[in-house]
Amino acid sequence: MDITNYQKLKDLFWEANRAFIEKDLDLLYEDISERCLCGALMHELNKQLEKNDCNNYYADVEFNRNKKEIKQLHNDDGFVSNILPDIIVHSRGKEILDNLLVLEMKKSSADHQDKENDRNRLRKMTKQNYNGNSYSYEYRLGIYYEINFEKKQILVEFYQDGENVEDKILSYEDTTKRSGKAIEYNRRIQHLVAAYCR
Repeated sequence: MDITNYQKLKDLFWEANRAFIEKDLDLLYEDISERCLCGALMHELNKQLEKNDCNNYYADVEFNRNKKEIKQLHNDDGFVSNILPDIIVHSRGKEILDNLLVLEMKKSSADHQDKENDRNRLRKMTKQNYNGNSYSYEYRLGIYYEINFEKKQILVEFYQDGENVEDKILSYEDTTKRSGKAIEYNRRIQHLVAAYCR
């Protein structure tokens, strides 16, 4: 399957995200660290890549290299800063079209400026031919992924060619209702609470 276009990458992401929410719902109820959640989502992205015969592409967490150099971007002050995207899907330099997807994850409780910095980084990393320089990564799809543990919701913003092109808020409880996992999880919690209270 050719996943190098925007829509096919989105479809691959949605399938991985559904599997992540269904399989790792307990992590979402525990307010676990972003790094742990990124690892679980990365695992599901790799499963989707394998399922779709995308054998030369990999999902990696906090991959900070661009070939042999450290990944960097110009910040708004004109200085160059090292960057560490939360998740990327790329060929690790094996394909001409190397960079497919970049994802930045935040908790809704994170600092507003940190969230805006992630969004700005996604704009720059998805911009095609960004300033025509070595800091042009040209990812086909950027995703800002914000988890609200209190509301049990995930805000997903899609970026393409430096622009926010689509937003969606989803309830991870609604996603799991289709598979019955939310009911199973709630029963398990009730059983544990009942056993603890005895």
